[in-house]
Amino acid sequence: LSENRQEYSRDTSKFRVSDAGRCHLMRYWKRQGKPASDEPDERTYRVFEVGHVFHMSLQDILQEKGVLVGKEIKVEDLHRIGHVDAIIQSEEGLILYDFKTVHSRKFHHKRRERMEGSNGDIHYAIQAYTYSEMLPFGCHDVRIAYISKDDLCIEETSVLEMANISDLVTEDWHKLIDTWERQVEPEPNPMPWECGYCSYKSGCNYGQKVLTEAEEVKKNKKKKEAKQ
Repeated sequence: LSENRQEYSRDTSKFRVSDAGRCHLMRYWKRQGKPASDEPDERTYRVFEVGHVFHMSLQDILQEKGVLVGKEIKVEDLHRIGHVDAIIQSEEGLILYDFKTVHSRKFHHKRRERMEGSNGDIHYAIQAYTYSEMLPFGCHDVRIAYISKDDLCIEETSVLEMANISDLVTEDWHKLIDTWERQVEPEPNPMPWECGYCSYKSGCNYGQKVLTEAEEVKKNKKKKEAKQ
């Protein structure tokens, strides 16, 4: 599996659409080619590989049903590059799909979020919408398909139903690209969970501060629970 690591360390000469919506500083460093301080472990690469297998399987199923228009479609401009998982033909028109493979607990959490009308993983929505904007043709809908790798359940959500998604995408990319053109490191703006999984966490002062504070909160919580 380690021989396939280069597959997951794609060209960094441009921003990856698959990183859209995430920390600007992380994305800036990645495009710079800055070496990671915390390389993914073997388990993480195995998770990547499992996701890839599921993606290919879904693409094959759509192909067999005769609805697949395109898969792994490359989109690229001056600053960004990425690949669209799948585009299918429906009765209403073309639908862009971005596949996300998740464990069953996260999958059913996503299902509850959708039922409650929550936006959920906004960075996934920004990624999918970016793909649609970069295509040379329009799509009737843009969807995220969550795939439970434990039982193959699939839950879809339409990105176009999310409020202000166009504005969020524009703001995300405008700020990041502006800092790149000026060659000025952007301010870190990670989501609450990001720092713990970042490949630069050991070499990022902001990330270390966030993780230290989170650890203190956990310790204080345990102390309170022990006193009760």
